[in-house]
Amino acid sequence: MFTLSLLCLLSIGLFAQTDNQVEVTYDRRDGTALTLTILKPKTANGKGIISLLSGNFVSNYNLFDVYKTRALTLVNHGYTVFLVMHRSAPRFALPDMLEDIQRSVQFVRYHAAEYKIDPNKLGITGTSSGGHLALLTGFTADIANPSSKDPIARISSSVQAIAVFCPPTDFLNFGKAGYNLAADYQTLQHIGALGAFQYSQYDSLTQTFHQVTDPEQRRKIDSLMSPVQLVGKNTPPVLLMHGDKDTLVPFQQSASLATKLKNFGIPVKLIIKNGADHGWKGMNEDEKDFNSWFDQYLR
Repeated sequence: MFTLSLLCLLSIGLFAQTDNQVEVTYDRRDGTALTLTILKPKTANGKGIISLLSGNFVSNYNLFDVYKTRALTLVNHGYTVFLVMHRSAPRFALPDMLEDIQRSVQFVRYHAAEYKIDPNKLGITGTSSGGHLALLTGFTADIANPSSKDPIARISSSVQAIAVFCPPTDFLNFGKAGYNLAADYQTLQHIGALGAFQYSQYDSLTQTFHQVTDPEQRRKIDSLMSPVQLVGKNTPPVLLMHGDKDTLVPFQQSASLATKLKNFGIPVKLIIKNGADHGWKGMNEDEKDFNSWFDQYLR
């Protein structure tokens, strides 16, 4: 049974507040508070955007100012933006991060009336690893559990529109067909992302976590962590923006996803930034294209 104090913790979790910025705890896992920062517009349009504070599968306050500034393009357009932090590599892997972000969507939707947004009009955005996790959240099946004793767990984790910068989309075919980046430990270590792919599973007998080493099991998880492998008829509309000279995340990642979405009849737009590498000058200004996309699909 949930006690009143626990329910209050789940629903309030207030940390800090300014005139238009509030930080709350949306969950606690492994003894760690997971927080999101609410950025409130002066004139709200009643719709919310989950913005993932994530780079190289790490979420920390070193990124806060950069991502807050980028999010202000959405805020100034009337969107209430939720800057979400997640558990990070190298201690935590991709499935843990996905779990956190799904919970954050449930939390925001649960509190929609309090935040004065429509619970059926939620978008999600991110850059690089944040873009990947945004896509993964939008493409993964809804985790709502109607029979849960936790009121937030009964809420839908779905989003209605996605707009992202330069995301990895297919670890099984990264840059070229058949190249599984998730299995290339040397390259992952070189780019500082190895920890995100160190999947683990719980052993109830020993009450410990063990690293997943079986190649077939790892490949199955690699597939579940690759948005392009999850495209289906219920996938939400997607806007992709990617530099065609990206040396970290190949442009092919967005191009292949766009092709698959089109094949499924999912609304998709791919904006090519000619000559741009992984990140480019003027990304905050380019966020205006995200405004247009969310305006169209969060009507």
